[in-house]
Amino acid sequence: MPASFHPTRAFQAYQLFAANTNVGKTVFATGLCRAAALFGKDTGRPVFYIKPVQTGYPTDSDERHVKSFNSNLTSSTLYAYPDPVSPHVATDQPPTDTQVLARTQAKLLEYINKPHPTANKDSFLFLETAGGVHSPVMSGTSQADFYRPFRLPTVLIGDSNLGGISTTITSYESLHLRGYDIPAILLFDQQYKNHSLLNSRLGSGSDKNIHVAAVPPPPPLNLDNPDLDRRSMESYYAQLDEHLVPVIKHLDHWHNARFDRLETMAQSSRDKFWWPFTQHETVKDVTIIDSAHDDHFVTYTDKSNQKSNVHKDADLPAPVMGPKVMFDSCASWWTQGLGHANPNLTLAAAHAAGRYGHIIFPESTSEVSLSLAESILSRDTWASRVFFSDNGSTAMEVSLKMAMSATAKRYGWSRSSSAASSAQPPIDILGIDGSYHGDTIGTMDACAPNVYNDQVQWYQPRGHWLKAPSVHISKGKSYVRVPAQMLAGQKGTGLRVDYHSLDTIYSVHEQGAARDPELARVYGDYIRTELDSMRAQGRRIGALLMEPVIMGAGGMIFVDPLFQRTLIDIVRNEGADLLGYNVTNSLETKDNWQGLPVVFDEVFAGWYRLGRRSASEFLGVTPDIVSYAKTLTGGLLPLALTVTKESIYDVFLSKNKPDCLLHGHSYTAHPMGCAVAKESIESLDKMASPTGAWAPFRKEWKDSTLWSMWSRETIDRLSHMKQVESVMSLGSVLAVELKDDLNAGYGSMTSQNIVQDLRNGQFTEGINLFVRPLGNIVYLMTSQITTQENVRQCERLFLECLERQ
Repeated sequence: MPASFHPTRAFQAYQLFAANTNVGKTVFATGLCRAAALFGKDTGRPVFYIKPVQTGYPTDSDERHVKSFNSNLTSSTLYAYPDPVSPHVATDQPPTDTQVLARTQAKLLEYINKPHPTANKDSFLFLETAGGVHSPVMSGTSQADFYRPFRLPTVLIGDSNLGGISTTITSYESLHLRGYDIPAILLFDQQYKNHSLLNSRLGSGSDKNIHVAAVPPPPPLNLDNPDLDRRSMESYYAQLDEHLVPVIKHLDHWHNARFDRLETMAQSSRDKFWWPFTQHETVKDVTIIDSAHDDHFVTYTDKSNQKSNVHKDADLPAPVMGPKVMFDSCASWWTQGLGHANPNLTLAAAHAAGRYGHIIFPESTSEVSLSLAESILSRDTWASRVFFSDNGSTAMEVSLKMAMSATAKRYGWSRSSSAASSAQPPIDILGIDGSYHGDTIGTMDACAPNVYNDQVQWYQPRGHWLKAPSVHISKGKSYVRVPAQMLAGQKGTGLRVDYHSLDTIYSVHEQGAARDPELARVYGDYIRTELDSMRAQGRRIGALLMEPVIMGAGGMIFVDPLFQRTLIDIVRNEGADLLGYNVTNSLETKDNWQGLPVVFDEVFAGWYRLGRRSASEFLGVTPDIVSYAKTLTGGLLPLALTVTKESIYDVFLSKNKPDCLLHGHSYTAHPMGCAVAKESIESLDKMASPTGAWAPFRKEWKDSTLWSMWSRETIDRLSHMKQVESVMSLGSVLAVELKDDLNAGYGSMTSQNIVQDLRNGQFTEGINLFVRPLGNIVYLMTSQITTQENVRQCERLFLECLERQ
C-alpha cells in the first residue's frame, strides 16, 4: 500500500528506533514530547504520540507512561497484546503488514488533520517502535522494512551499555542502508561513555554530521513505593527538559532546512539540468521526488497555487510544499522489476561494494560475475557466452559488432580499409520499421529514420526496415492491423484481420504458420519480395535485428508474432539464397547460425516484462544473440548483458589481438550490478512459479495461456471509450492508442492534457500517476511486485481521468 502520510513544514513527525531493547526508548519518547511542547517562545503547541505495537499490555504500557508525564498530549496505542514477548509470537492471529500499515497511516492522518485550539502553532508527532531496529512486527517483518513506506525522520536511541557502540552503529547502518534520514542519536550518559566515540564516528565532527546527545540516566525503579517512584521520575523529567529542548531545536532546524531545500529544488533543477527526452520550453511542473518505495514516489509540490514555471526572479510568496504520492506508472523508464528501495537488492549491492568495490574484468573473474553468467546460461540454454556492458544501447552496439563480424567472415566480406574494399557496399541490418535500439550512434544507424534520429547530424541509416503488422483490441475485439505495403497492389490503410481471442494470435509458439496459413503466406510473400529487392540492389545484410513481440520506444507496438516468426524462419532457411550470398568461411559447430545471425533486443521486454521470462517464448524460437538490461537488475543499478552462441564467439578467436572483440568500458561487470542482477533474476523466477506472487493475476486470466496484471474488464472498457483507437496489454504493460487524425505518432499532443491530469489532478483514489506518453500512446506499466490492489487502484484512476476528458 502507498503511505499517504508524510511530514509538512507545519507538522513535524519523527519515529523512534532503538539500537536494542531496554535502552530507554520510552523515556526518550516521554522527554521529547515534553520538550516539543516547551520549545519556542510560545508553549502549548500540539504534540502527538503513537505506539503502533505494544506487548505485555496492560502491565506494560509505553503510552500510559508517556502520557502520565505529558499534559495535553494526544496519544494512541494501536495493537496491544498481553504476553511480554516479541510481537511475532504475541498472537496466533497476526494482522497482515498491510492492515497494520493502514491503521497506522489512518491514525497519522487523523492527527495531522486534527483541529486543535493552538492550530496556528507547528505540531510535533513521535512514533515509538518496539524493541530494536530489526525486531519484528506481528507478521515477522523487520521493523526497519515494515516502517519504510513512511520513511519518517528517525531519532535513533543508542545503547549506552557495554557493547552498545557496536549495536548502535549497526542499527544506524541498517537504517541508513534503507534510506532513512537520522538527524539525531540520543543515549544515556553512563560509565562506558559510548556517546563520546559515537559522536566522533557519527556526530557533528564527522562526515555524517548527526546530532549525538547524551543525557543523565533515569533514577532506579522503585517498585516498593510507587508514589516515591513517580515523584522521582517527575523530578527527573523536569531535569531532562533542559537536555532535550536543544535536541528539539536541532530537529526543528533540520526539518526547516529540509523544506527550504524542497522549496528551491524545482527552480534550481530548471537552471542546472539538461533532462533527456525533454523539451524544456514545455515543462510545466518539475516533479520533486523526495523518496520512492515499492511502486510509489513521495513527491512534494507547491500547494500555494503558485505557478512553478514563472521567472525565478519574480516577486512571489514563498511556496507551501506539500506531499503527494504518485504511482510510478512508467516503471521509471521501464527499469523497475522488484520495486523501489528493495532491501534485498540494496543489501546485495552493499555486500558487493564492501567485498570488491570495483575490479578490473578483462582476464579476471569474480564470484559475482561468474555466478551471474552461470545463472543466465542455465536459463538461456541455447547460448554459451556472456558479454557484460552497462546499458541497453551499449549491449546492442556489442550485438551488432558480433553479428556483423560473423556474417562478414562467413560470406567473405572484407573489413579492411583498402581502396578496393571501400568501394564495396556497406554492411546493413534487416530490421522492422518502428524499432528503437538505443541512442548511441551505431544503434541509431540500425533504426529507420524516425523522430529520435531525425535531427542527429551523424545519423546514417544502415539497413532495410520492413513494415510490421500489429496487434490491437478495439470494441472488445482482438485483431491484427496489416500495413497496406504488405498487400500486393493494394492502396489505402491496410487490412484488419479479426481473431476470436488474443490466445489465438499468440499461439504461434505452438502452431507456427498454422495459426493463420493465409496470413502467413501474405507475410512470406512480402518478406521474400523485399529480400529479392535487396539482392537486386547488391545489398549486404549482416543481421536480422528485432525487438521481439513489442517495440517499446516506437510506440508500444505489439508486433504480430506470426510475422516475426515467419521472418525469422525465412531468413534462417532461405535468407542466404534469397540475398545471393555464398559461404566462403564457415565454422562448423553444432550451434551454428543459419542465413543471417538473428539478434533479439530484449532490453525492454526481457525478464518477465510481458509475463514470460523471455519475449522469444511467444515466438517459439531462440535468437543467436540477445541483449538484456533494465529489469535485469530489478531497477536498482545499470547493467547490461549480450548473450550469444559459441559459433559467434569463435569468429573473434585468433592469435592476433586486433581480431578480438574490441569493445568494453571501465566498469565492465561491476560487482554491485552483477550481485544485484543475480538476486533479481532469482527473485523473479520465484515470483513466476505456479504459487508465486503472480498467481492471483494468472487466476484472473485462468482460461488463457496469456496473462496481464491489468484486468480484462478494464482492457475491455478502455477499448470501448470514444477517444481510444485501440488498447493492448501483456504482463505488466498496458498501452492505449488515442485517436489523432492529424498527427498520430511521437509528435502528437493528444495525450498532453491526460498526462497532466494524471500527474496533478484530484482523484477519488487520493494518489496520482506519474506517466510519460509516447505521442498519442499513453502507457501504464507496473513493476513485477505490484499487487492486485494497487493495479486496480491505478485502473480506477486512469478510467476516471479518461472519462472526464
